[in-house]
Amino acid sequence: MRPVTRSLPRAFGRVTAVAIVLVLVACSPAGSQVPTQAASPTGSASGSQVIAEVATFQMVAGRPGRLLVALVSIDRRWLSFGSVTFSFAYLGDGSGSPPPSVPMEDATAAFLPIPGSPDGAGLVPTLTFPADGHGVYKADSVTFPQAGYWQVVASGELDDGTAFSADAATEVLATPTVVSVGDVAPQSDNAVIGTAGVPNAAIDSRAASGEPIPDPELHATSIAAAVDAGHPALVVFSTPVYCVSQFCGPVTDLVEQLAADYGDRADFIHVEIYRDFQATQINQTVLDWLQVPSGDFREPWTFLIGADGRIAASWDTVVTRGEIEPLLRALPPKD
Repeated sequence: MRPVTRSLPRAFGRVTAVAIVLVLVACSPAGSQVPTQAASPTGSASGSQVIAEVATFQMVAGRPGRLLVALVSIDRRWLSFGSVTFSFAYLGDGSGSPPPSVPMEDATAAFLPIPGSPDGAGLVPTLTFPADGHGVYKADSVTFPQAGYWQVVASGELDDGTAFSADAATEVLATPTVVSVGDVAPQSDNAVIGTAGVPNAAIDSRAASGEPIPDPELHATSIAAAVDAGHPALVVFSTPVYCVSQFCGPVTDLVEQLAADYGDRADFIHVEIYRDFQATQINQTVLDWLQVPSGDFREPWTFLIGADGRIAASWDTVVTRGEIEPLLRALPPKD
């Protein structure tokens, strides 16, 4: 089966928000069966009904994690700015047995804009088109006490006073399936500019039509070479052209900007997802890092490898300069 990249919806105007949720549910890892609907939109008017989708790729029971939820309306707008409340309910282990009651405290989630999108400082949750606001809601240090399926309910009040509530189901793992903080980084020999037999489009999808690779500084060294040299490395896995979201390009651009500012402290690497998109061939480095037991994978994903060769931090889906930069600033200059 062709691996499925599970990201957030491509530009509005091409699909409806309802179709987006269906796509996201369809892209869940093979074999996982969420024991409830993925989202139940509510709202006072059809145009402002809000639909939720958990945008975090890997939550592990007992481990504090960054929980991201995308909120969209059925009239093709994103919910942006301000903060919302996340509440939780345990749905069971998927076996069909009645789930026990597992208490979990609510969390406050703040708007996390994609790089380059307005942050709406001082505003309350507002339905916007992507040019005016585009991102997800983030709650830090969320700890699910038990593995299995959980319902996440996002609720709040819009700028016009309309209350909203939308829920989505997500699987919480007993153990990680993708490399996580503290793990030894796979020493993948990903292709770089000039690698024999590798077309530019397999190094960066933005070169698919014959254009030069737009960010050569992200394709000058491999993960294996960075680890062998004892260099910290910021690695972004993304496909700016073929990603089913608007997130891959901005996140890759962010890593490029950070490379310009902190290239003396770390190596910066972009790994393209597809070796050949039309033939659905995936670059081996992607499979080494992101493939789960079902055969699927999800992106975009960004990792910081420490000088010791272990994963120091990771961010799935959306990441901002404010989350990465303090870690880079704390690094000593490279040898």
